[in-house]
Amino acid sequence: MNSTLIIIDKAPYGLEDAFSAFYVAIACLNRNTDADVLLVGDGVYAVLEDQNPGETIKYPEVGELAYLIYPEGNIFVHQDSLEERGIETEELMEAVDVIDDDELYEYLESKIEKTVFIKI
Repeated sequence: MNSTLIIIDKAPYGLEDAFSAFYVAIACLNRNTDADVLLVGDGVYAVLEDQNPGETIKYPEVGELAYLIYPEGNIFVHQDSLEERGIETEELMEAVDVIDDDELYEYLESKIEKTVFIKI
C-alpha cells in the first residue's frame, strides 16, 4: 500500500496552503492510501483547540478538516515547533500526536521506501 506524508509549515489562515494540505490528506484516505500530516513551524497553529476565524477572514475552521483525517490518518505535531511558539500540548486538539525529533526520525525511517512526501 502507498503512503503519503504531507508536511505543513505555514500558518492556517491568510494562505490556502494548510487547507489544501488537509484536503489532499482527506482525498488520499478516500482512495485507500495511507495519509499522515506533519505540522512544523507555523503549521502547528492549525491544530489549536477552539479556533474561531469567524467573519474576520471568512475561512472555515482548519481544525474541522483535521478531525476528518483522524482516526484513519495521523496528525503529528513537532514538539520543538510548539516550544518555539510558546504553545502547550494542552492547547491542541485531542486528535494529534506530539512527537520529538527522535520519534520523527523513527517514523520517517519506517516509511521512507513506500511514502510520497509532500511539503505544502
